Amino acid sequence: MVSDTPHIVIFSHGFGVRKEDRGLFTAIANALPEVRSVLFNYHPINEASNTLAATPLDKQVRKLRKVINAARIEYPGAVIDLVCHSQGCIAAALLKPRYIRKIIMITPPDDVREATVTRQLSARSEMAIDTSTRTRLLRSDGSTTVIHPEYWQSLVGIEPTKLYNRLARFTTLRIINARQDEVLGDVSLEGIDPSISLVTLDGNHNFEGEDSRNRLLYIMRKELTLEPAKRQG
Repeated sequence: MVSDTPHIVIFSHGFGVRKEDRGLFTAIANALPEVRSVLFNYHPINEASNTLAATPLDKQVRKLRKVINAARIEYPGAVIDLVCHSQGCIAAALLKPRYIRKIIMITPPDDVREATVTRQLSARSEMAIDTSTRTRLLRSDGSTTVIHPEYWQSLVGIEPTKLYNRLARFTTLRIINARQDEVLGDVSLEGIDPSISLVTLDGNHNFEGEDSRNRLLYIMRKELTLEPAKRQG
């Protein structure tokens, strides 16, 4: 007998984008029609000006906790997985949510120090980043991301690999890196716990392009399909 226990996947998106994560999350959600997908925005959005304000990581953690708790209230006993992308992986690792079946991290950063993030953003925006003042970044999709000093302050002291290792104590953790990551560059997860499944695929930071996207979606379907034993009543 097949159980009617719902299966929920909550998506934690990256820096300065909407909940769809430039189409990456909608593609994954569409590939999992049997799953209840929960997409939400971390960043406040001004639709009139197409402007997003980068939310500090501590506030992102609180938002993710709220979303997970709401899913548990709405669907008691549900199987819950998380799919995280880029800086959305840091929010999940900081939260360390309990009773999550599996967390999949796509292109998680290995370094979120101010100097590293400003260098990455400056390379893409062709402008200098001043972390002591409000910065407005013009994005390739026509949107603008506003970064306040509070955002930079929220990055202080974060050590991603240690966070990922700590998170793996409470849930099954999978990490998918991109071999041609134009945003993060060469990611080093030296010291990562051997219990964490780590795979590197051809593709850019968002796995754009038909071949790389299809390879990613194949893995996501495989990882996020419940085993038959877990569906038994």
